[in-house]
Amino acid sequence: MSTVLATRGVSKYFSGIMALDRVTLEVNAGERVGLIGPNGAGKTTLFNCILGVLPVEVGEVELNGEDITSLPVHHRARKGIGRTFQQIELFADSTVRDHLVIAYRANRPRWAVVHDLLTLGRPRPEEMEASDDVLELLGLQGLADEPVERLSLGQGRLLEVARTLMTNPDVVLLDEPSSGLDRRETAALAETLVEIQAERGFAVLLVEHDIELVSSFTTRSYLLDFGHLLTSGPTEEVMASPEMRAAYLGTAVVA
Repeated sequence: MSTVLATRGVSKYFSGIMALDRVTLEVNAGERVGLIGPNGAGKTTLFNCILGVLPVEVGEVELNGEDITSLPVHHRARKGIGRTFQQIELFADSTVRDHLVIAYRANRPRWAVVHDLLTLGRPRPEEMEASDDVLELLGLQGLADEPVERLSLGQGRLLEVARTLMTNPDVVLLDEPSSGLDRRETAALAETLVEIQAERGFAVLLVEHDIELVSSFTTRSYLLDFGHLLTSGPTEEVMASPEMRAAYLGTAVVA
């Protein structure tokens, strides 16, 4: 199985304080992998290092075997990394379809993006077709022309996923997708994510505090605490590990 995304000994410091300490992980093609740990473990920091939002002091980030450590965020996105956010990041006064068309255009070469901004034309046939396909996949086809202000929180989460899919990612980083959702909405979101991931074949790296969602959605997980990778393996084994109890409950790990 080929490795889509990897960090190799990634370390990050803030004002001399260690946030990540030589973190190494891998996500293989088509996998759903969890990244878990208590608040302050360094999960979002690692996400930002993978995306290029934060530079790393030590180590490498690889995508499909290519070292992308020095690439800017937009280049990483065009090479195949997608992301959703813990706090929904949507554009006010825009429709559902507007978000998808913007994502489609942003993933194109610079000259094409400049042309789109200058012409300010309506969506072209290929853009309509691509957005319709994604909206149908996520069950949002009836909301294409709705302003985002009218969406429920659950629909907003799906729109973020839809926007990410418009870039044809090889791997999607999901940052707390259940945040703000109740149990029913979380279960529905997980079911939809499994279906679209099977349909499109992209890999997933999931940061999530909802342990039930991690257990039902992922097959393999990494446990991070205070910037250190404590253990990894099949999600069921990680959840039952003494390292897990120590990280979340403060229980000492006995050798």
